[in-house]
Amino acid sequence: MIIRYVFLSTIKIYWLIPIKYRKKCLFKESCSHFVYRQTKEQGYKKGFNAFFQRYKQCRSHYSIIELEGKQFVLLNDHTLIEREKMII
Repeated sequence: MIIRYVFLSTIKIYWLIPIKYRKKCLFKESCSHFVYRQTKEQGYKKGFNAFFQRYKQCRSHYSIIELEGKQFVLLNDHTLIEREKMII
């Protein structure tokens, strides 16, 4: 329980940093909000997993591809995500 509290508090402290100094997230639900929600709803283990998953995906190396008339974003870890779920 204490680990969950510390993890959630760390994210809240991160949110105090002005947006202009933070890395812009590619996803509509930002990485920190996604990890916070996962941790709050499912516990710190799921939160840590969500953090590492997003860390692997959310890098500046991505490309936009079109398959069967739909646009997708190919992330750094080779995951394909529909472009509508992304900010870019």
